[in-house]
Amino acid sequence: MKKFLLFIISLTLANTAFSQINQNQTLNNNWRFGGGLGLSFGNNSYFGFNISPSVGYMVANNLELGATAGYQYAKDDYVKQNLFNVGPYINFFPIENIFLRANYMYYTGKQKYNDRTPYYNSIYEFDLDESALWLGAGYQSSGPIRFQAGVMYNVLYKENESIFSSGFQPFMGVSIGL
Repeated sequence: MKKFLLFIISLTLANTAFSQINQNQTLNNNWRFGGGLGLSFGNNSYFGFNISPSVGYMVANNLELGATAGYQYAKDDYVKQNLFNVGPYINFFPIENIFLRANYMYYTGKQKYNDRTPYYNSIYEFDLDESALWLGAGYQSSGPIRFQAGVMYNVLYKENESIFSSGFQPFMGVSIGL
């Protein structure tokens, strides 16, 4: 319940920030639409897929507010996972192409384990529910179509309790200005 409340508060703050935008501002090139898409393959028949669309608005020359959502699917011989996420973000550009990012995300989904042995076959299913506050930095190219890449750290990460194997997360994506 605390995580859900934190999520609602974050969305409310993001909405308040958006509502403070001067109504006389032009919308030309202030909106950014984009996100990321990924595929991964590995041992034990591992397959992973993720998609994370985002929308942002430049409220000032060096400040972007936005929201992102996503879906992640992963499966191997023993585990299958479906994970959804949503949350607001802030990008601050202290230098033209370098940005600092704060991104609150709420994750929910299911994970199913298949414990197969020669003598029995057991399936365990778990609900996933976790909040993350990612802080980090990255690089963004210039132009109407922009490439972003960087790294973030989840300050709420707790080893052996998190759905993530590490508190660090690299990211990359593309956005288009409209």
